[in-house]
Amino acid sequence: MTAIAERLEQLRGGLIAFCYQMLGSPFDAEDAVQDVMERAWRSRDSYDPSRGALSTWVYRIARNVCLDRLRDAPRRPLPRDLSDPGIEVGAPLVPSLDVPWLMPAPTAWWDASAPERAVVASERMRLAVTAVLQMLPARQRGVFILRDVLAHSAAETAAILDMSVAAVNSALQRARAAIGDQGRDALPLRRETVDSYALAIERADVVALAALVSDDVLFEMPPVPRWSIGRPVYAEFMAFLFEWRGTRWLTRSISANGQPGILLYEVHDDGPHPHTVQLFDGGTPGVIDHVLVYQNPRLFTLFEAAAGVGPADR
Repeated sequence: MTAIAERLEQLRGGLIAFCYQMLGSPFDAEDAVQDVMERAWRSRDSYDPSRGALSTWVYRIARNVCLDRLRDAPRRPLPRDLSDPGIEVGAPLVPSLDVPWLMPAPTAWWDASAPERAVVASERMRLAVTAVLQMLPARQRGVFILRDVLAHSAAETAAILDMSVAAVNSALQRARAAIGDQGRDALPLRRETVDSYALAIERADVVALAALVSDDVLFEMPPVPRWSIGRPVYAEFMAFLFEWRGTRWLTRSISANGQPGILLYEVHDDGPHPHTVQLFDGGTPGVIDHVLVYQNPRLFTLFEAAAGVGPADR
């Protein structure tokens, strides 16, 4: 591997964080980073070290790639962004497959423990932050990610985004106001709480599950656009799920956006079958405030791979 190829590879962790937070989809982010790497490699002879750092040059390419993709899907919502709450338990769960839903990404993608990767502010990668970023103009989004997630200087950010330093500082102030305390001051959800939740699902124990969520728990299931607030509706839905799909379940732990989650498998006579990717968030000490459930085979496969799990391991 040549020196420039090694240096490009060292930027991958930061690039995946940048592209994911810009685009709100792990699959779009993977494709974007691959595009960035290919463009950078093809254009490597045009890079002039006297005009700036390699990272600045590469992130300028990433900016262009992301802006091109945002023309087709400028924002990715969650169900609560599109309608008022209301789940009719027992009614068909009709997905909206034409909506470009916001999706989580494996934490391992930007794990900053490896010294060759960029330093990533992990609390700024939480899905709540990603969701708010989707509401911001692309330039504000880029400024926030470069400054508060990847710790680029104002001058570096200005060079990457073709802005003045004053404009960068102004955009960052507006973005921070929109983001507020999302992520940075969130109470971490203890892994043992999620482990207890996983065990309760495996036992199909609705009472135990209801005890592990807050009174006003937010429950979402993209691509189904319906969602709910409150323990009673959540408990009623889980009771219906176990009556409908049975009581044989298996779970595996995952981490997404720096948050704990699970892969849920429905157990049949021939073994476990993928069911949903589930991500959790806290806020109220000791309980789960947000249950986000994705029934998406491609997303499930992505998280299985990130967790080192394959069909043979089920």
